[in-house]
Amino acid sequence: MTMKIHIPLGLLAASLLVASAFPAAADETALPAPDGLTEATAAASCWEVAQLDPDAPSGDYWIATPELGSAEQFYCDQETDGGGWVLVAHGRERWSESILGSGTPAQVRENITGPAAFSPRQLSGEIIDGLVGGGRIDELADGVRLVRATNAQGTAWQDVRFRFASPRDGWTWHFDNAQRIGSYSFDGAAGSGGSTSNFGSGDGTGRVRTITGSAEGWAMGFGYGRNVTGSPDGASYLWASANGGRYARPFTQVFLRPQILSENVYDALPAGGTEAETGVSVTEGFALPQSWGVAGLGAGPSTREGSNEVSTFTESGDAVFVGGNFTTVQRSAGGQGAADQSYLAAFHRDSGEWISSFRPTFDNQVKALAALPGGRIAAGGFFSEVNGEPHEGLVVLDAATGEIDAAFTGRLINYLSGGVASVRTLDVQDGWLYAAGSFTHAASDGGGQAYTRSAARFDVTTGDPDAWNPELNGTVMSIDASARGDRVYAAGFFSQSQGRPADKAAAISTTDESLAAWPVVFSNRAGGRTGYQQAVLEVGDRVWLGGSEHSLMSYDRDTLDMLSANITLPGGDFQAIASDGQAVYAGCHCFGMSYSGATAWPSIGTAWTDAEAIYASGAWSAATGERLASFNGSFNARAGAGAWALFVDSAGTLWQGGDLRYSVRDGYVNQWSGGFVRHRASDVTAPSTPEGFQARAASDGVSLSWDASTDDRGVSGYQVLRTDRVVATVEDTHADLPAAPAGTVYAVRAVDDAGNRSASTVPVAAEAAPDPEPDPEPDPAPEPDPDPDPEPSALIAAGATWATFWSTDEVAEGWAGTEFDDSAWLTGAAPIGWGTGDIATLLDRALDPSPITSYHRAAFEVPDGSSSVHLAVRSDDGVVVYIDGTEVLRDNLDAGTVTAGTRANQNVGSSSAPGNIVELDVPDLAAGGHTVAVEVHSNYRSAVSHSFEMTVSAP
Repeated sequence: MTMKIHIPLGLLAASLLVASAFPAAADETALPAPDGLTEATAAASCWEVAQLDPDAPSGDYWIATPELGSAEQFYCDQETDGGGWVLVAHGRERWSESILGSGTPAQVRENITGPAAFSPRQLSGEIIDGLVGGGRIDELADGVRLVRATNAQGTAWQDVRFRFASPRDGWTWHFDNAQRIGSYSFDGAAGSGGSTSNFGSGDGTGRVRTITGSAEGWAMGFGYGRNVTGSPDGASYLWASANGGRYARPFTQVFLRPQILSENVYDALPAGGTEAETGVSVTEGFALPQSWGVAGLGAGPSTREGSNEVSTFTESGDAVFVGGNFTTVQRSAGGQGAADQSYLAAFHRDSGEWISSFRPTFDNQVKALAALPGGRIAAGGFFSEVNGEPHEGLVVLDAATGEIDAAFTGRLINYLSGGVASVRTLDVQDGWLYAAGSFTHAASDGGGQAYTRSAARFDVTTGDPDAWNPELNGTVMSIDASARGDRVYAAGFFSQSQGRPADKAAAISTTDESLAAWPVVFSNRAGGRTGYQQAVLEVGDRVWLGGSEHSLMSYDRDTLDMLSANITLPGGDFQAIASDGQAVYAGCHCFGMSYSGATAWPSIGTAWTDAEAIYASGAWSAATGERLASFNGSFNARAGAGAWALFVDSAGTLWQGGDLRYSVRDGYVNQWSGGFVRHRASDVTAPSTPEGFQARAASDGVSLSWDASTDDRGVSGYQVLRTDRVVATVEDTHADLPAAPAGTVYAVRAVDDAGNRSASTVPVAAEAAPDPEPDPEPDPAPEPDPDPDPEPSALIAAGATWATFWSTDEVAEGWAGTEFDDSAWLTGAAPIGWGTGDIATLLDRALDPSPITSYHRAAFEVPDGSSSVHLAVRSDDGVVVYIDGTEVLRDNLDAGTVTAGTRANQNVGSSSAPGNIVELDVPDLAAGGHTVAVEVHSNYRSAVSHSFEMTVSAP
């Protein structure tokens, strides 16, 4: 079984507590009531706590629902209207509008008011949906509650409540939109109507205004009307930009009151155990750490729309190629490591590191890329010269060297539009390279010249053009050759194909250029609007088409009838589409909401079925067309162009490019992105079910144990279930629980960092521990013990002091050798790193970007009479060990050159890292002094653990 679950990594990590800390139940004849005071007695809601104890004070309580998966602490207001309100956010100005939110449960509950709480901390939409038990937000009986400061001193407060009148299934943090408000109240004064962007009455404190523009300093918040003023003072509870000070953004707390009782949401554990549960197959919303980016503008942007830093991607070998209008590659916004490289650059697929050996030159923008057989790539764009040679709009390069492939002689000619041929889009299928844009003819040295207006195809090896000619009478912006081989789809500014109507989109036969009838739906053609289309892609049984007036539609592959519709508001045309087969990603210069079911703009009406936030790009189910709201990144765009290029590489990583400057990575860390951003493929593989599960009863409790599970990215912990729910989350493979009534059943399941849960063990009741076996009778005449083996001599003992290099700078050459001076390195006792419970020397995780690799050195003496040493090193996640500068051991890293950016092949979970020891005997070492050096590599920058310890011993 696969289903959507709600356990973000931050929530899971915060709940990895020691089960034995739970107190035994006072009454062992019954399980304790869900009072929310411990993890084992977590309530299903703050409201349940209030029903159990009406006098319970406000504060932090343990809350758990089946959708949350395990318990976490949240702040509950137990005083207002009978209590039961859970705090989901607080802040003043610059709230995140992404479903990712801006904080963990711990951060939200840590400071609930005062200046320390002014910087917004918001739970993610996934956690909030879990708190409401998977129910609809628009069906919450008490709606949404805002507690807002009404003066600058924070001594007066206002209580606002509102309910949605339009569909609102899951939570969203985007409020400046057309979602309709039903009823509302301000300190009890009732009203109705308006939208979440602006509702209430008057221009004072009786209004909630989330409109975010220049008057509000572009800072999202739950603002007042124009007559309420504030200041940018850091201590003021009423914030406003220095520009007039109107429309104050007050410090605001957001509460919900889900009325959930445990008895109504928890079912007894199935006799066969719970089934495995995994997340949705869509890339992660957080961006991957950025090691390199691009910057500068070359031949634009004033000449043509879309002339942004990045316009296109493709992959060949282990490199991803980035094309666009940039002039440099660099490591940071400040220009660290900047190198001149215009319009086309290559980066390692997995690490994102720049490949400096690929250095072709272009005189203008690269707009399209495609990988060709034989380690080559095709590039199209506005250029006329490549590597100093004339190549107008199209060229084929060696993907390793950047040299021009002389065997491919295909070229384009334009006898219109000033005689300049340009290519906007490329695709490869069935031995053909398809090129489209603005031109009239295709030619080659061996194939002659063919009339192929706006779209052509070439033999991928020779470049000879084919006679295939759809003859489109306008610029083509996107082309997609179907994997089925029968059609080519085109989108752009054309209106005819071979004189036949082809209204901005066409499905063209690959054999005879015939057209399939395509009733394209346009959102607005009033006043002579053309409704041009800019992106098209066939995925499975659907054809996706995106374009102007902010539309993204999918059509049935066979009939070309519309299956799904999306309109963004306030605006932003769709301009790029990509897919991994499970999800469809679409890029746009839209920074508001995507309304599913809407087909018209600018008035989207009321028939739409769903509204989800979108910022530069969004994701949809390839099978159903449903919006996948969990992919909702947080970015800053230089000029509001958004995502003009999308690409899913062979590892499942989504690359999106445009004028993106900054992005948010895991941990809510803001980073410079430099034109493009990468998103890791989501982990949708559940860990293996724990084996060897045992439940043993004793007079003072129940002891549970099991064998470790495995997972493709590492197990993060185990959830212990009792009767009907999770009562403990632990890192180790055992847990001790309080005594419980006879017949109480227990099970355990494994969880990974992504929140995927294994199937649980079969539930079992605790058994009494077996009586110990009696001691055997002593042997009356025992044989004498043989001479014991000599104890090994510890040359480097556990907990020894090591010199460590941990920095964003490159490690110095020769660092592993005997003569290297490591006196400037950090020194500290092992284990060194983070994420495991035995760390003695903690490495600084605040470095930006966080390094992949740490380096360690120590000296040891081989005693006289020894000829070998025994090494035992922790591998978390991968290691290379050197003795006197010579490599002697490597684990979880590929063969070949290793750099600071090389990632380990697999993640090692924090619970299993201390026991993940690799051992080796090194022979023929001379007596005397030696140096051992170790480099430790993580599987990814935000690894939960990165730890090192090593012992060296001799017989």
